[in-house]
Amino acid sequence: MASKTTSLQAPRRIVASNLPIAASDAANAKAEPAVEVLDETLDLEPILDGSLVRARVATQEAVPTSNDGSGSIALHDVPGFGIVLPGGINMYYLDVAPNSEGVMHRTTSTDYLIVIHGTLTLLTPQCSFDSTTGYGEPKVTHCNTGEVVVQRGIMHALSNRTDKWVRVLGVVVASGPNQVPIEGSQSPAPQHKALDDAWLA
Repeated sequence: MASKTTSLQAPRRIVASNLPIAASDAANAKAEPAVEVLDETLDLEPILDGSLVRARVATQEAVPTSNDGSGSIALHDVPGFGIVLPGGINMYYLDVAPNSEGVMHRTTSTDYLIVIHGTLTLLTPQCSFDSTTGYGEPKVTHCNTGEVVVQRGIMHALSNRTDKWVRVLGVVVASGPNQVPIEGSQSPAPQHKALDDAWLA
């Protein structure tokens, strides 16, 4: 039975920003502004009945980003399940409860997952499948502390098959539409199948 309260400490967010420079220094090409450093503890938010706990770090609505201003940086609303910020970047910690199985899903994004603590189990389909009949026996990849998973619009599930909480830092970048080439097509032009966002029960 998965514990419903993460045993991991709430992470800190340190925001470092340039402060305004005095008018008397602005004309000096060698003058540099002071730097403001804010030390904040992030809020832990249980999701999916507590089998996952998320701590939001930062969002950017577009790339390139803007470094204008100082002070605490606001978090933008992220639609749906709070994973993909359309056209932008969403960064968060995700704690995965012990002995918990994730839901197979896909989002329109490229995801960079850095394992901070514990061993994450990544489940992916081994063969093409019909989503109405199931994905069969998935490929199991164990991802250890310090390792990085790069997910490129794939169907996947994040599980924890250990007796300790796992912590992952996720950087989710909105991508172009997911698609795969169609092999064996008689058409002279390359053919592709679009892959929509999906959550499998």
